[in-house]
Formats: sequence, C-alpha cells, structure tokens
Amino acid sequence: MNTIVTILNSLKIDQTFIVQFILFLVFFNIIAPLLFKKIQEVLDTRELKTTKLESQANHVYKQAEELSEKYKTTIEKTHQDSQIIATKKKAEILSKEREVLGGAEEKMTNEYESKRSGLLKEMEEKKKVILTEAASLSNSLVEKLTK
Repeated sequence: MNTIVTILNSLKIDQTFIVQFILFLVFFNIIAPLLFKKIQEVLDTRELKTTKLESQANHVYKQAEELSEKYKTTIEKTHQDSQIIATKKKAEILSKEREVLGGAEEKMTNEYESKRSGLLKEMEEKKKVILTEAASLSNSLVEKLTK
C-alpha cells in the first residue's frame, strides 16, 4: 500500500481526488444525456442526409435512366414514322408528276402527229399540183420542140 501512496504522491494526487472523481461522475451522469443526446441527433441527421440519401439517389438515377431509354425509343420510333410518311409523300408526288408528264407527253405526241399528217397532206397536194404543172409544162415543151 505504501507503494501506491508513493506513486499517487509522485503524481501529485491527494485526498481531493476522490471528491473530484465523485463530482465528475455526478456531472457526467447529469450532463451526458443532454450533450450526447444532441450529438447523437446531429450524427443521425448527418447520416440521413448523406448515406441514406445515396440509396434514394440511386433510385432516382435508375428512374432517370429508364426515362432516358423511353425517350430514346420514342424519338427513334417518331423518326422512323416520319421517314415512312416522307417516303409515302414523295411517292405520291412522283406519281402525280408522272401522270402530268405522261398527259403532257401524250398531248405533244398527238399535236405532233396531227401537224405531221397535216404537213404530209399539204406536201401531197403540192406534189400533185407540181406534177400536174410538170405534165402540162412537159406537154408545152414537147409542143414547142416539135414546132
């Protein structure tokens, strides 16, 4: 026991140590629920705002990815539909232009044939006139030569 007393004396611990220790225990038991309760609330709040929000953020991220995929498929479907509509419209316009072009070509062919036949008739008439004149001229030439 002397050894303990000498150690305590060398550490300058005297009889007030027991009173101080008892006061420390009393204050600790009184103050601990007030301080540690508030610290625990702060730590719990911090955990809610950091680590527990991570799982919610992952959930929101998955929803955002699903919406993104849905948006992409909708865009692709809309693009394909618009391409189909554009192709149909283009085909309709081309068929209408072919009809108009075919009608114009037929009209021009008919005009050409009618003018050609008119010119051929006119050439035949002039040819007949010239041949009849040629016949009368040859007759008159023959008469003049024979005289």
